[in-house]
Amino acid sequence: MKKLVYIALFASFSGCLQVFGQTGTPAEDVKKSGDILNKLDTLMTLWYVKNATPAKNKKAMNICGFKPDDVPTYTDSIYARRIRMIQSPLPMAYNETVKAFIEMYAVRKRQQVEKMLGLSDTYFPMFEEILDKHKMPLELKYLSIVESALNPRADSRVHATGLWQFMYTTGKLYNLEINSYVDERKDPVQATEAAAIFLKDLHNIFGDWFLAIAAYNCGPGNVNKAIRRSGGKRTFWEIYPYLPQETRGYVPAFIAAAYVFQYHREHNLYPQDLTLPKMVDTVLVYKEINFEPISKVLGISVDELKDLNPQYTRDIIPARGKTYTLRLPAAKAAIYAPMRDSIYHTYTAMLLAQHPNVNPNDSSGIVDITFNKGGHGRTDYEPSDKVKYTVKAGDNLGFIADLFDVSVYSLKRWNHIRGKNVSVGRKLAINVPADKVRYYKKINTMTSMQKKKEVYGRKYGDTKKEDQKEETPVAENTSKTATTSAEEKNTTDKTAEKQPSKSTGPSNIEYYVVQKGDTLWSIAQRFPGVTIDDIKKANNLSSNQKIRIGQKIKILKG
Repeated sequence: MKKLVYIALFASFSGCLQVFGQTGTPAEDVKKSGDILNKLDTLMTLWYVKNATPAKNKKAMNICGFKPDDVPTYTDSIYARRIRMIQSPLPMAYNETVKAFIEMYAVRKRQQVEKMLGLSDTYFPMFEEILDKHKMPLELKYLSIVESALNPRADSRVHATGLWQFMYTTGKLYNLEINSYVDERKDPVQATEAAAIFLKDLHNIFGDWFLAIAAYNCGPGNVNKAIRRSGGKRTFWEIYPYLPQETRGYVPAFIAAAYVFQYHREHNLYPQDLTLPKMVDTVLVYKEINFEPISKVLGISVDELKDLNPQYTRDIIPARGKTYTLRLPAAKAAIYAPMRDSIYHTYTAMLLAQHPNVNPNDSSGIVDITFNKGGHGRTDYEPSDKVKYTVKAGDNLGFIADLFDVSVYSLKRWNHIRGKNVSVGRKLAINVPADKVRYYKKINTMTSMQKKKEVYGRKYGDTKKEDQKEETPVAENTSKTATTSAEEKNTTDKTAEKQPSKSTGPSNIEYYVVQKGDTLWSIAQRFPGVTIDDIKKANNLSSNQKIRIGQKIKILKG
């Protein structure tokens, strides 16, 4: 009950503070719904939305046999009948204002609607699960279309934020964490949970879902004022002329969104395929961590981590004394637990290498750092310069990404690439560290063999004549701990203690001392061309045999 009292105090700051007045024509009401229109436009700034591709099964979904450029419209009677057929406890109605918003979505904003249809595959199952838990109409999921156009980073002119457009005070009231590192208004799960409770509270106040939707937008105080000015009327359409200008459009836009999403095929509209993964899972994070070591160990770009977890505003999960969640593509989530120690081992090594005086176990405050980028195996984290690369025969996106130490995800983002292929001769812009520009520029002039050597063994020797057998390359151990003084003192294997001279030929044996958090997989990643099976065979390890800290592992190369 205490929370319901607070609603009237805080929720009215959600952005509809216009004075009351008589409404204009339906078309004018659409034009004056500035926030709704603005969200549809800002949706297109998200890179994974801009680079969405037409659905592969578009032909199968075209149940009406439309031509690609057909933009169908229908009579009022058909619109009205279809809306009546929507199975919902909400009192869906059809009128000229609803029609104006249907035409906005299905005629003028078709491109945005197809993007949102694609995004709905990611967000709607999550929304429906939470609404069902609270025993609320599942059709309320369409309110997110009106509020944010399914953009978790959406921000209104009065700084309402996220998929459900919470103001700061209302978000705090509904237990959303908002601080220097976390803004749960942008968290799809937490924000939806808060929005469901907020809407349920508003419904308890007004006893009508459409009045609750209106109050969600402009606050219960403004709705109560409209009720008084209407002479005590208690439905949305009866108080419609007395509501703030933008709020008048919210329920008609909500009905129109529900209609278009239900009947999108009848309007020749189909969900587009987005790069953002549809199959995601959540893992628990118990200790503070930066996005970059997660990216490095799991092989997922920092950009993708940002897109899946927009609530972490500084790319840091500040898990000190509190557990947080991290969303990952399902395949990456499956390997997170066995790789957790390696992730934190990498985090500590990166942290101490750049900040030797920082104690990662110090609980006095969050270690807010940005790791230096550059060198092989780096992740894409705001690089500072660009180089150009011309696609050659035999190239593919994965190979090019490996050449420049970036992710395919970022490569596609920077060059607005749709799909999985890239044409020969296309010039790609690739972000690289400023101090590595000369190195990466040389790649564009390399032969195919030279590029393969860069990918599969960065430290290959000079290429011999084509009719001669190539010399086995000496791979460089990139681990700072692989040749520790302890190893040099304890080993009796001379091959491990020093590299042979060029005159004696390259060695194909190297030793590695197991560190805390290491796994066979993480060790194999340190040595180009070496697999887990290679390590097992070289060390006579069985499939279920575990390695231990301090154990010396033999690496056979070439």
